[in-house]
Amino acid sequence: MEGFHRKNGVLHVDNIPLPEIAKTAGTPTYVYSASIIRQQFSALRESFSKFLPADRQPLLCYACKANSNIAILKLLQGLGAGLEIVSEGELYRGAKAGFTGDKIISTSFGKEEEEIKACLSANIHQFNIESPDELAHVNRYAGESGKVAKVLFRLNPDVQGGGHSKIQTGKKTHKFGNSATRILELYKIATEMENVEPVGVSVHIGSQVSTVSAFKPAFERLAELVQTLREQGHKVTRLDIGGGFPIVYKDEDLLDLDAYARWVNDIIVPLDTEIQMEPGRYMVGNAGILLTETLYIKKTQVRNFLVLDAAMNDLMRPALYDAWHGIEPVSNADRTPVTYDVVGPVCESGDIFAANRDIPEIREGELVAIRSAGAYGFSMASNYNSRPLPAEIMVDGDNVATIRERQTMPDLIKGESIPDWLK
Repeated sequence: MEGFHRKNGVLHVDNIPLPEIAKTAGTPTYVYSASIIRQQFSALRESFSKFLPADRQPLLCYACKANSNIAILKLLQGLGAGLEIVSEGELYRGAKAGFTGDKIISTSFGKEEEEIKACLSANIHQFNIESPDELAHVNRYAGESGKVAKVLFRLNPDVQGGGHSKIQTGKKTHKFGNSATRILELYKIATEMENVEPVGVSVHIGSQVSTVSAFKPAFERLAELVQTLREQGHKVTRLDIGGGFPIVYKDEDLLDLDAYARWVNDIIVPLDTEIQMEPGRYMVGNAGILLTETLYIKKTQVRNFLVLDAAMNDLMRPALYDAWHGIEPVSNADRTPVTYDVVGPVCESGDIFAANRDIPEIREGELVAIRSAGAYGFSMASNYNSRPLPAEIMVDGDNVATIRERQTMPDLIKGESIPDWLK
């Protein structure tokens, strides 16, 4: 079997039992299934293949902020994905994984000088522009490099989409994008610049968007804008329609990919442009778990605390978003449930993965799996409380590889120094 499943009562990833990984890699450790990533990529590509013309298939640019380990990037690069980046570091990672500039798009909100210059040097496919000043900077640095940068302008459609308020991006009160009126102005400004070429528009309304109808008004406003731009004599040859596809953490509805593809075919395809998309969480979220060991069971008069060796610095989504993650024992899942607060060892009351959660009884020293941790898990991890970052493991059938070594204590202070006047 592929992915995460139980065999003889023990949780496996593909053909590998998780206790075997814990024995060799230690805990806490992120464990990823390459097969699930392939399945997710294929499902999305197949939906578009069914409903969109062959010459209008979208370039699926993986939003690597979800998980930027170069092994995961290489896996997706080999499947034919493009790459969506939001920093110079992600560009560097993408290049190390084999992505070429013609498949990389930059969508960062506040593009820094060195980031812009690095993207120009890599000849990336395009810059998605957020503001007039950003446009001026790209034009300036492209001129210094003797290049012409292709740019898209991000539309803020004033459409609400996504789960938690902190992952919604499409309302006019959000920092992202520009009004249609402003984009008409920016397009005109860009056509008068020597070192940028305006070629299209982008839109992204948020993450964890489970209702297909939520995309419709954004797409319609995008189409209206394209029509107006063309009426004013502008060229529009590319559209980036974002991402935001949901995964299941608890009981969320998944997006009907076929219905979504039909909306794209009905609204976007007639605009006769290249089409790009930015799936991130969808590709990797359910492909990863955080494997952790139980340190203690602390019982008080009002709570049973399940204390893990993983903490909020390893997986901060519950503390940051009040996010729900499935939590289960790796073995002995048939025991009678106990109500736990599942917590870590960090000195914060916010270091909690779940409150009042019914989980089959877990004992000291036993392994626990925190589900759906493949996206925004390791990529948001920190060294808070001077805790070393966890290891990362990829499994593919019978193959197991360490794709990031666990940090050591010396790693924690690498680059730090004590000035001479303190010695």
